Amino acid sequence: MKKLFLLIIFTCSISMKAQVQERAPFIIGSLSTTFGINQSYNLADEDDLLFIVPKSILMRLEFGYQFNERWASSINFGYDHHFTYSINAMPYYGSLKYNFNIKSSSVYFVEASYGKMWRPSSRFSDGNYYKVGVGLMSLSSNRWNGVIRLDFHRKKILGFKNGNLDSLSLGVGFSFL
Repeated sequence: MKKLFLLIIFTCSISMKAQVQERAPFIIGSLSTTFGINQSYNLADEDDLLFIVPKSILMRLEFGYQFNERWASSINFGYDHHFTYSINAMPYYGSLKYNFNIKSSSVYFVEASYGKMWRPSSRFSDGNYYKVGVGLMSLSSNRWNGVIRLDFHRKKILGFKNGNLDSLSLGVGFSFL
């Protein structure tokens, strides 16, 4: 356990510019939400109800390696809670990322992921997990870089309508090394 902790501390001490340099590890933490139409919203009501409301919360932790300026791969762990359906999921998956536009202060990327959902208890869903997305990472000279992303998620869940829970999420996060 001490070796793992020291490895994480060492990784966090590397400069952030390493995210787009060749042969460099990285860690990204992010928080996302999916949005949906509020079923209680009525145009005639004078209440302060919003038409679009958050429908889930998605937390992710990503450990990856930047192979060259364009390609990176990572393993990811997460926790998802979908308010509307009372569904909890803990996906773990692998990702392949391609940086298609690299500037001095930002990187635009596309990412594809595939994995499974871990079921530590009966309260959590079991099945396959798929994700594709696009994003923007701002580069800075300090250890923290901002990440904004738009992702399509598909969770294959037995017993759910059509077997799929599909969602589109907007996320913010930080990469750190």
